[in-house]
Amino acid sequence: MLINNDQACWLSHGTRLFNRQCATICFFLFGMIILEGAEVVAPQKTGGDNASNATAQPVAQARSLAMLSQVVIQLEQYVQSKDLSAIHNEDVILSAAASELLAQADTIASNQSGDFKTSLMTFCSTVSALHLVADLNQQANAETELGKVLESFSKVKTHFSKEVIASAQVYLETFTCPMHRDVVGKRTDFCPKCGMALDQLCRILPAKSGFPLPGEQTVRASISTTGPLIVGKPAAALLHLQRSNGDPVSPADLIETHTKKIHLFIVDSSLTDYHHEHPVATRNPGEYSFSFTPAKPGGYRVWADVRPYPLGLQEYAMTDIPSTTAGEPLTNRAVNLKASVDGLTYDLIVPQKTIRVGQPATVRLRITSADGKGFTQLEPLMATFAHLVGFNQDYKTVMHMHPKGAPILDPTARGGPELEFQIYPLQPGFVRLFAQVQIKGRSHFAAFGLQIEP
Repeated sequence: MLINNDQACWLSHGTRLFNRQCATICFFLFGMIILEGAEVVAPQKTGGDNASNATAQPVAQARSLAMLSQVVIQLEQYVQSKDLSAIHNEDVILSAAASELLAQADTIASNQSGDFKTSLMTFCSTVSALHLVADLNQQANAETELGKVLESFSKVKTHFSKEVIASAQVYLETFTCPMHRDVVGKRTDFCPKCGMALDQLCRILPAKSGFPLPGEQTVRASISTTGPLIVGKPAAALLHLQRSNGDPVSPADLIETHTKKIHLFIVDSSLTDYHHEHPVATRNPGEYSFSFTPAKPGGYRVWADVRPYPLGLQEYAMTDIPSTTAGEPLTNRAVNLKASVDGLTYDLIVPQKTIRVGQPATVRLRITSADGKGFTQLEPLMATFAHLVGFNQDYKTVMHMHPKGAPILDPTARGGPELEFQIYPLQPGFVRLFAQVQIKGRSHFAAFGLQIEP
């Protein structure tokens, strides 16, 4: 018996059937799982090298168990953060992990494979119940059902050897920098390229799952406006986000970064008029509204800075806001490390004489008042005291950096006069760099000019 993906459902112990368009797992009375329309069968015995097979089995078990464990970690985070609509992001990975483990049941618990299958099915049933109350946005019930999920998962783990559990734990302690996915380490480590904490769990994905590989662009952006861009006039716009297969990207599909799920970096062709906006979801799936007031003629280029599930790695989805007028070219490419804005002086201190592609560079932003004293009244802005965003002369490459250190979560905290950043440029050429800070509830922008050498 097969159920197609558009009618995916959960069936537990033959007594309950939940019709679910978002789920991808179907449980049958005899413990067989159908994963995206394909039967999962137990591996066949062959005449191959038994020693090699025996060695490979614990490795495969650890990987599958770690995949399942990562799903549980994500479910906990969704419930604790009250982001219940994001639970559906784990459906396909859960299905694959459960399928792999069922196929390995005889090697995991050779004398108790029936008990292992029952424990695994019970666990999946508890996730089903959690998913149901989450879809109804019942936070209290979700917390109750999460407790059952954790309890049943503990019983699943009792069937594995200590060696397999220890090997699986290694996967759970491996994190990456969301901006530089080639950097891997412990969660307490910091990225040597940008200085940010390694806060993204390295997700284990099922083979042939259709998930993108690390480094692949998974989100596409487009923008429509209610009318042509006019200098000095607010422009109402709609951002449209889609997966590569055309599916809309909802807020539940994105990880919050520095208090926002979407950061829009908007700049004109002369790299002088910069805007940092945070669009708001509309009632239409994948659609987000925002507005900005252009100060320059011509079109504007936009980068949507997002971290989509399940990998949680940073992507810049680039698109343009067209215009009926011509934009200004980039003419000012002078290196400039000082700016004066609203009575304050901003100095970009670059200890290195030369900043090169592929080499981390430490820079410091120092802010002083008219009397030369350090300014110490910077307010938290998106969980930090300043943001740096840079646009390369190629009009394609963007950099987004935060100061070193932990997020600033206390709204009454004040910072300055000096903040340290780490730049890791990927493209040579001139870069217009903008520092954004907040003072007395208002954002202020200071522009600098950098030259990145090959």
